[in-house]
Amino acid sequence: MAGLTKEQRAQREAEKLAAQNDTKHALDQHEQQQEQHGPELVAMVRDAPEFPGGPLSAEVHPDEVDNWLALDWRLED
Repeated sequence: MAGLTKEQRAQREAEKLAAQNDTKHALDQHEQQQEQHGPELVAMVRDAPEFPGGPLSAEVHPDEVDNWLALDWRLED
């Protein structure tokens, strides 16, 4: 089997680089879409943890704020 010509090697290298760039571009675009379409989270806090070592702050989905307010959490100032 004969080796590749310089032109064939250059063509394969160009195709390889193009595929890598397309993959990177697709990943970057996906990350941007995730950031744009994600819900705006609401910062909430509480004075005392519910259990020892429990959290005193949380980022909550807007639809869940009422549930957290019922559990002695409050909106962060």
